[in-house]
Amino acid sequence: MRINDAILGAVLILLGVAVLLYARTLPDMPGQDIGPNVFPTVIAIGLIVFSIPLVVTGLRKWPATGAVQFADWAQSGRGRLNVLITLALIVLYIVFGESVGFIPFGIVIVGALLLLQGVGPIPSVAVAVVVTLAVHYAFYSLLRVPLPWGLLMPIAW
Repeated sequence: MRINDAILGAVLILLGVAVLLYARTLPDMPGQDIGPNVFPTVIAIGLIVFSIPLVVTGLRKWPATGAVQFADWAQSGRGRLNVLITLALIVLYIVFGESVGFIPFGIVIVGALLLLQGVGPIPSVAVAVVVTLAVHYAFYSLLRVPLPWGLLMPIAW
């Protein structure tokens, strides 16, 4: 799917305006010429200025491209089904992730997504286990992000 640059540019301009307005509410630092509002203000102005060419380019191409162009896969029934299944798996993780746990749910999600893409069952399970354990190690051990243990709580390390 490709969204016209005019739409993306307009959204970025609105974001820049919102950041600019919020930055104005930040209090000054006593005894300093540069306050906490300077960096967000510079970023917001840059976002607005550099988004204007996006809007102009997008408006020029609008008659030929329209607002949104869908890729071939997005127009097929299988592609749409894959998107729905992916969204459903994310919602299921949000709802049941705490009680089931990251590792079991991660293996199921990664394995299911690989199967949807046509990968065989054995490679799907193997990759799902390795990827899930690697992501768990990176987030839980290295980055200290608390991931739910769920069903594996009795053997949590």
